[in-house]
Amino acid sequence: MPHPRRTSLGPWPLALAALALACTGDPYGDKPQPRPTEAEAPAAATNAPGKASSPVMLRHDDGRPLGKVLDGAPLPLVGLLGQAPADAEKHLGPPLPDSKGGMRETCVRYLPERTWFRCKFAWQRYSDRTGTFGTIHVTYEDGKVSGVAFEGIPGEGPFDPRAALRVVGLELPGEPKEDHPEASVTTWSWWNDAARLVVYGRQYRVRVSSVGGTWASGKVEIILNDALDDSEKARVFDEKVGPDGADAPAP
Repeated sequence: MPHPRRTSLGPWPLALAALALACTGDPYGDKPQPRPTEAEAPAAATNAPGKASSPVMLRHDDGRPLGKVLDGAPLPLVGLLGQAPADAEKHLGPPLPDSKGGMRETCVRYLPERTWFRCKFAWQRYSDRTGTFGTIHVTYEDGKVSGVAFEGIPGEGPFDPRAALRVVGLELPGEPKEDHPEASVTTWSWWNDAARLVVYGRQYRVRVSSVGGTWASGKVEIILNDALDDSEKARVFDEKVGPDGADAPAP
């Protein structure tokens, strides 16, 4: 594992620092989009005939179903994913009082192998202005929202990962990979080809988890896992060496 430099920041300084990295205009509008390989899931698609352009990929030439962002969710996923901090924070409550947030200088994708590259990565934990979720954890890559995690999912009865997806506004076509990293913890992972979720032209993987099968401990994570563009490829480093090279001093 690399040992990236980390910086802890107060809630509002973190937002301002991340905002300084952000670009203006539509999310990713100024960024050439990579073409994912067939193994990485949808490579190109069009919206359904007769429908206005959508930020979510609606149809793919292979005819297989795609991940859906549902209407009526407590928080607008397309208003969070890919957005600059100031735009995303319009939909969120204030940062939690005990959350310092933080930044580091590395990002990781699974394509499918784990690939590290240099970037400006930041995170913050927010309250939910709708009162639906316990906490909302947001990550940023180079000034854009790269992940949203909803913690404390409302529900009754036995925990159901697909029901948890619907609560946050998702419906995914594939079957998840179920794991038990600890005796009481269950995770359900939809990697790219199972999630087939593309928002603003970028692919996301999804992970749901619960401790002891309870809704209160339930978490839904939506995580950017898009193919690297040319700029990101130029910043890839060997995780055994670290982002600063073999001669870099220990952090």
